[in-house]
Amino acid sequence: MINRRERKKELTKEIIIDSALALFEEKGFQETYMEEIATKSDISKGTLYNYFQDKESILSAYFQALINNHDNNFNEVSERFKETRDIKETLNKILDFINHIFRENIQYTAIYFRYRLQTLFNANPIDNPNRSGLENLISEVIKNAQENNQLRNDISSIIMARNFQFMYMNYFISSIYGDDNIDLELSKSQIIELFLNGAKLQKN
Repeated sequence: MINRRERKKELTKEIIIDSALALFEEKGFQETYMEEIATKSDISKGTLYNYFQDKESILSAYFQALINNHDNNFNEVSERFKETRDIKETLNKILDFINHIFRENIQYTAIYFRYRLQTLFNANPIDNPNRSGLENLISEVIKNAQENNQLRNDISSIIMARNFQFMYMNYFISSIYGDDNIDLELSKSQIIELFLNGAKLQKN
């Protein structure tokens, strides 16, 4: 249970995120300045920088909050996997879930992806405690699959989760900016197949 000081910090953080999003909608992301976010949040510029170093980190926190607010979806995916032990079905549901999150916020998704890639190695990529909620979810599913001998266990679940995320980014970009005739369901199944079985030609 968090104390009063922590609750106040969380409330301030929420106010900053809400204020920033309102300005992004009103003026555009690039045209919004940190000073304006501080003013709208009714805090000093120094206080703002104690919470966020730039606009991109505010946007990242927004997506993190969105993901964390979908705990029921996370639990459903995890519990479903424990029941079925079907890793392919579970990864398919994960792709549907994160596709929903990012499509609902399409104007910010590219900025978020770019920021995540740029900050990927700011901390230890394996032991980083600030991994995204999506990465933790995927890692947990992969770890369970490893324990059930459905996936190789000589590779860290975090490394495998991160590779799956990179593949997902490619899928999402293709679905948004690719040919209108692209078969998204086929593309999704191909990504899962590539992740689970690799690019080696499968013999009949």
